Amino acid sequence: MLFNHYTSALLCLGGAAVLPATVLCSPAASYTRAAPPITTSSPSTNSSAGIPAPSKFIHLAETYVSNTRSQLKSGSCTKENIGLRKSWEHLKNHEREDYLRAVNCLAAKPARTDKSLAPGVRNRLDDFTYIHINQTNIIHNDGYLLPWHRMFLWQMEQALRNECGYKGYLPYWDMGSFSQDQTKSAVWDGSETSFGGNGKCIPHETFNAPIPGLVQNVSIPKPAGTGGGCLTNGPFKNLSLSLGPVSVLNPKPDDIYGYKPNPRCLSRDFFQPSSSANLTWDHFTTLVTSPTIATFRVYLEQHIHANSHLFIGAEAADPFSTPNDPAFYLLHAQIDRMWAIWQGQDFESRTFAIDGFRTFFGIPLAVAPNVKPSNATIHDTMDMGLGFKPKVNEAMSATQAGMCFMYA
Repeated sequence: MLFNHYTSALLCLGGAAVLPATVLCSPAASYTRAAPPITTSSPSTNSSAGIPAPSKFIHLAETYVSNTRSQLKSGSCTKENIGLRKSWEHLKNHEREDYLRAVNCLAAKPARTDKSLAPGVRNRLDDFTYIHINQTNIIHNDGYLLPWHRMFLWQMEQALRNECGYKGYLPYWDMGSFSQDQTKSAVWDGSETSFGGNGKCIPHETFNAPIPGLVQNVSIPKPAGTGGGCLTNGPFKNLSLSLGPVSVLNPKPDDIYGYKPNPRCLSRDFFQPSSSANLTWDHFTTLVTSPTIATFRVYLEQHIHANSHLFIGAEAADPFSTPNDPAFYLLHAQIDRMWAIWQGQDFESRTFAIDGFRTFFGIPLAVAPNVKPSNATIHDTMDMGLGFKPKVNEAMSATQAGMCFMYA
């Protein structure tokens, strides 16, 4: 049941046969064999400005902004100093260039992680990838997904600002506006002010990738997209990776978690069907109108979270080492934005609402096989790497416990 649930969570594409067996690099390679997208009230194709958000979503987002500002009356986070996270689409070119410069700056700074833990760490970006690999079976499909990643994004934002002089705040990928063709988004258009486009097309097949570290044998389907190779454009075409991948068919017995050096390019494998059917305004609107945190979290996993990773594919689709792709942070900023909008409809009852187990679907970890499934609480401790171990309740609010940001 757990495996089937996770499989469906990854591929809720509105039809049965959604995974192409092989990509041969023909035009529109895998997309013609995918299930048709779910019909929405939005246009079926993108304009140059993208698909407009429905009025219901706009109202919910405005309510969140209004309620956030109204609670900033005193304390260290105020209306005057709160950081504003914006869509990549709405940043000016010089702001995009500054962000991309800062990411490459972190890639040039030495790692701080102890190399006895991960011999492959080389730079500050690897510090983030390492701890994500290390915590993957604790921070996905469970109660820690949202607070852990919120704190993780905050750490990255602080590193960009404090270590590399970035002047802005963490941007997000506005998935719904370009759900029917993400390559029209400024995130993916391949320009020097984007995150680059698809990877070079290399013939490859769909496969089921194992999830190591659990007492059960669990694997996830990785669809064959229309790329698979190295980036050929954008500011990260020369980015060199070292850690991972982890979720692979034939892992090295002496390096199950990809901690050893593995020099390679950044690759992508765009799979548009996962976006066309799932990253739509209808789904985002349904998500933020969820009545409970349990409903919100399950719907997020079924339609948004995994499918956003699957759209990018390759490095970004590896559940463990996915931060290797710098777009990871925009992807998760969008997820955190949805959680913030949901919380912002009723901060009093929703700020500290939590749901889910302490491990991946409650499956015991291989290192603790006899520990029975239990529910996460806001009093639990999270491991964020480099000795930082905050309580969950420190990451439940975007305007408390040292954090101070909101989404535009």
